[in-house]
Amino acid sequence: MTDYNSVPHRELGVEFGELAGQIEGHSYPITNEELVEEYGEHVIEFPNGTESVREILGSFANETYESPSEARQAVFNMVDSRAIGRKYYSDRTPPAIGERREDQQLSF
Repeated sequence: MTDYNSVPHRELGVEFGELAGQIEGHSYPITNEELVEEYGEHVIEFPNGTESVREILGSFANETYESPSEARQAVFNMVDSRAIGRKYYSDRTPPAIGERREDQQLSF
C-alpha cells in the first residue's frame, strides 16, 4: 500500500502540493482530458510564478497516462519557463557560442 503522504510535493522546482497525492492515488490509465477535468483548477507553484493544471495541460490532445509518473512528467514537460529559475545559468561552463548572458562572469 502506498503512503500518499510520503509522495514528494516538490520536484525539480515544481510544487505540486496536495495534487501529488491525488495524482498518485488516482486510477490509471487516465486521459489528459479526464486529468484536466478532475484537477484543472489546482494551482502548481514554482519559483517565479504559478499556473493551473488546466493552463499547463489544457493544450495536450489525445494523451493517455498509464501511471502517476507519466502524469507528473507531462506537467514537467509543459510547465511555463518561469519554473526553470535563472535562464542560461551555469556555474560550470562559459557561455555557448551565440549565447548572450547579461550576468557578469565571476572567478574565485
